[in-house]
Amino acid sequence: MANNPQQRRSDPRLKKCPFCEGNAKYIDYKDYPTIKPFTDYFGSIRQRYYTGICLKHQKMLRTAVQRARFMGMLAYRK
Repeated sequence: MANNPQQRRSDPRLKKCPFCEGNAKYIDYKDYPTIKPFTDYFGSIRQRYYTGICLKHQKMLRTAVQRARFMGMLAYRK
């Protein structure tokens, strides 16, 4: 059953970073619509495995979320 090629998970390495495709040099903490898809309901940042973001942009996203939390634009983790 596990050898069925139709039920295999997709390789996470095949996901493309949406920020690299858009040539983003900086992730702004004030840009809520950009940050929102990468946080879950509880306000924590989703893992790179699920979002497909590269390491460089994941670090930028982390600092942007931290700054947005400090400024009161995003809620801290529940």
